[in-house]
Amino acid sequence: MLRHKLSLGIAALGAAVTLAMNPVAAAGGPFGKGFPIPGDGYRLIEAELIDRRTGRFELWQQHHDKRSIGDEMATFANLNLRRAGNWQAGMGLGSYGEEGEDGAAFANVQAKQMWREPHRDGYGLGWAAGMHYDYSNERRHDHYLVIPATVRWGERTTLHANLGATHNNQTDDTEGLWALGMDFRFTERWDVILQLSDNTEDDTNIDGIAGISRSIFNDLVQLDLAYGREFTSGAHDEYYFGIRFDAIRF
Repeated sequence: MLRHKLSLGIAALGAAVTLAMNPVAAAGGPFGKGFPIPGDGYRLIEAELIDRRTGRFELWQQHHDKRSIGDEMATFANLNLRRAGNWQAGMGLGSYGEEGEDGAAFANVQAKQMWREPHRDGYGLGWAAGMHYDYSNERRHDHYLVIPATVRWGERTTLHANLGATHNNQTDDTEGLWALGMDFRFTERWDVILQLSDNTEDDTNIDGIAGISRSIFNDLVQLDLAYGREFTSGAHDEYYFGIRFDAIRF
């Protein structure tokens, strides 16, 4: 099982996410062009839900090194809740902007429903949708719809795939998006996470993520650390740190 986040899932397969290269015009909102995936430093949405009658709180910090252009920072907090059904919903709040400057505030709302779940059927399949709202400009920036799939391969490996689209209200453009990911558990508490993602607006710049995840306190807390890079041009580096709490019960 992929234990980072990430559903939102250092996880909407991630490409499930790069900081907004342009805080106003970036098609993907604060997490990168074409990928307004909430609640995850990555761009990947997993085809898996949190436990029934639980809540998951996550806090993410991202540093975007754009070299000659300057650095950008983002902080994001997200809460997902699930009752007894085969769906969950959540909301996130955060800010992003150039390092040393006042950040722009944003909010994300999202929902996810599974038709098949890995722990029951051996594979996961469902849909995820959400919206990004930019408080600084008082407008909705993006809507997205993604079909996530998750397959367990052996005892240690889990594979993920996303296919979907995002619509930018500001430019009235719709783009396709895809993401592939793998989670490999090499010890009881440590996972390695690999992800690739891209969109149809600029299909020559594939982004990649490599990270590690550490579970503590009987998997109630998880720490994530990752590095991301645009493979084609190498124009920027991304650094992620996340912490997740699964201790909410109701």
